Amino acid sequence: MINVSIIGTGNIAYHFSNVFLKHHNINLIEVCGRRKNIPSYFSSRVNYCDDVSKISKSDIYMICVSDDQIEIISNKIKASSKSLILHCSGSTDMKALSNYCNYGVLYPLQTFSVEKNINFKKIPIIIEGNSKDSLNKIENLASKLSENVLKASSKQRLAIHVSAVFANNFTNYMRVVADEILKSNDIDPEILNPLTFETSDKLKYLNSKEAQTGPALRKDINTLKKHLNLLKGSSYHKIYETISNEIKKINYEL
Repeated sequence: MINVSIIGTGNIAYHFSNVFLKHHNINLIEVCGRRKNIPSYFSSRVNYCDDVSKISKSDIYMICVSDDQIEIISNKIKASSKSLILHCSGSTDMKALSNYCNYGVLYPLQTFSVEKNINFKKIPIIIEGNSKDSLNKIENLASKLSENVLKASSKQRLAIHVSAVFANNFTNYMRVVADEILKSNDIDPEILNPLTFETSDKLKYLNSKEAQTGPALRKDINTLKKHLNLLKGSSYHKIYETISNEIKKINYEL
């Protein structure tokens, strides 16, 4: 049985707490946060503390806080020399935890929201450890959560995180832009849902370059001009122009 405590009460902390509670080989000791009371979306089975310096003894401490707080929070944990300290960030170097004997990273490559359940078994989990023993322990925990565990350096993980921002965060923002354009023209944004779902589904069968379509790829100058004219005076004009120019660089054959 692995005894784990979580520090943080955000999206990732919430999802880790759920998967730990359901696992028969993982014992969730405690969740610790800054709030006086644990957020209502956490299970009533979760033990909670609001002072990280008083967090219960555990085999593993998982720091699930914003990147700029990781090192600050880690310095407050009174862990034994045998305990393993982990953070879950895609962009923070493992060395942020180097004040401990055993430390590393367990980064789940997924977008998390409290409102939506996640199947951890399918999530790629990227791991890194400061020693062979630490890495083995991290891999043991990660493999209990997911079928897809990948070892990577801090530099490789940063590249993965940047790629994820393009693939997920920027993609979602594009849908935000699309919705705003439709709303400003009195059109229900749900009209885009089938297109959005098909765009994602197509990547199961084609690589991203093969799946690319649209006027920029075809170098359809007349259509591009019409779109840019529609967006004139909007902050979206520059976004459309910049991305279209990048898409034009993709090799395309009729």
